[in-house]
Amino acid sequence: MEQLIKKVEQWFVDRNLHSLDGVGQLEKLQEEVEELILAYNEDDRAEEIDAVGDILVVLIGYCMQRDLDIMDCLNSAYEEIKDRKGKVIDGVFVKEADL
Repeated sequence: MEQLIKKVEQWFVDRNLHSLDGVGQLEKLQEEVEELILAYNEDDRAEEIDAVGDILVVLIGYCMQRDLDIMDCLNSAYEEIKDRKGKVIDGVFVKEADL
């Protein structure tokens, strides 16, 4: 995973995108999430795979532009949820504090 992240980061560097402010990546992220929703709704597995991959690329680029480490972000999120209690309502996990 780390090697692939480095390749994506290099892609951003090669195109001189690494030092931008991140706004463009946020707009791109919204577009890619909309494509994922469409692929899900159409049950198009190939497009789902493409959209998830694109989302990951956008997030890596955003983190690079904002001087964030994507693995640190993921680890932080996991540490926050790892012991979380709650229940599933309509297919969505709702944390105990929000019940």
